[in-house]
Parts: sequence; C-alpha cells; structure tokens
Amino acid sequence: MTDLFYSAVLGLVAGLLPVYLGLLPLPFFRRLSPSRRALLVSLSVGILLFLFADVTGEAVGLSGHTWYGALLFAVGLLIGVGVPFVISSKRQRVNGSSSDLVGGARILTAYIISLAIGLHNLGEGLAIGAAYAGGQFALTTVLVVGFALHNGTEGMAIAGPVSEIHFRLRDPLVMGFVAGFPTVLGSIVGATFYSELAGALFFSLAAGALLYVVIELTKRAQTPKSTFVGIVMGILLMYFTNLLLTI
Repeated sequence: MTDLFYSAVLGLVAGLLPVYLGLLPLPFFRRLSPSRRALLVSLSVGILLFLFADVTGEAVGLSGHTWYGALLFAVGLLIGVGVPFVISSKRQRVNGSSSDLVGGARILTAYIISLAIGLHNLGEGLAIGAAYAGGQFALTTVLVVGFALHNGTEGMAIAGPVSEIHFRLRDPLVMGFVAGFPTVLGSIVGATFYSELAGALFFSLAAGALLYVVIELTKRAQTPKSTFVGIVMGILLMYFTNLLLTI
C-alpha cells in the first residue's frame, strides 16, 4: 500500500501539478493582442506536433513486440481521430453555422487537447510506476523531473487555444485534471503491473487525438509567417525540455 501511495505522489509531481502550473499564465495570455494570441496558438501547435511524433514513435515501438500489435496501433489511431471528428460533425449538424458553434467547437477542441495529453501522460505514468516498482530509483528520479518540465509546457499547449475563447472558470480546472491526473493513475497501475500492449493502445489513441487537434488548430492560422514561427518555437521548446530525459 505504501508503494502505491509513493507511486501516486510521483505521478502527482510529474504530471498533475506541472500541467496546472502551465495553465497559470492563462489570465495573462487573455490580455494579449489578437495577433500575439494567434502566435501563442501556433506555439501550442508546435508543442502538440512534437507530442504527436513522440507518442507515435512510442506506440510503434511498443506495438512491434507482438504480431497483432500493428492492428492494435491502427485501431487506436483510428479511434483517436474518429471519435472527436464524429462528435464535432454531430455538433455542426445540430447547431448549424451559428457563432455559438464556433465557440463551442473551440472549447471542444481544447478539451480534446486535454484528453490527448492525458492519454500521453497515462503512458508516461506507466513508465514511472514500472521504474519505481523495479527498484530503478535513479531512472525514476530522471523520469519524474523530465516529465514534470515536459508537462509544464503541455499545460501551456492547453492555455494557448483557451486564451482566445470564452470559457467558464471551471473549464481550465477540468482540462488540467483531464490532462494531468492520468499520470497519477498510470504511476499506480505501472507499479502494480506493466503491459506493453496497453501502452501501445494508449499512445496510439493519443496520437490520433493529437493529429485531430493539430489539424483543427492549424485551420485557424492567421498568417503563414506567425504560424511558422510559433510552430518552430513550440517544437524547440519541447525538444529542449525533452533533453532532460536523455541526459
């Protein structure tokens, strides 16, 4: 029981708290000019693109250990893309093309971003829990510190798109929980048992959802120049925080 408690604390430090810290600048982001908020959204796209490449690589690597892993990867990817697409299409058919739909679609996209990050963080939590249960405490420390910095930037990936829409006060709190708490859950599960197939499924689901939101956010790009600059900055930001996991 004590080991499960410590595993939960590790997930809390590595995932949930950093995501909320990444959301803290949200009030400041909302005071930015429209052009700077657009740049911030492009920064979020860069962060999400990096995560998409990361989780796709993880899913491919884990799914390659069994003969049916490729099917599992394909199913996860299709579900990850298909579910938010169907939900969004259904909302459009019900609400038509009103201005409320625009705001509703954007808040839905923000929640999908949170869910995609949460699925990604679930896989990270599994890795932390497995390392801790295996007595690899040095590796556990590296993973916790690295993922914590990584997840702080992921919180910013949520804050960017949310900053340009109207939302209720509880929305950022729920989004942060959806994105960060799976790290806690994954740490507990990983300390108990670790399944490469489960990791492959979670990562492929995250890859599909990330692909959907990247496409949706890119549609809102105002100018190619600001979009390009923001995306490159987001990728570099994630790259340098990711270096801590390989040092």
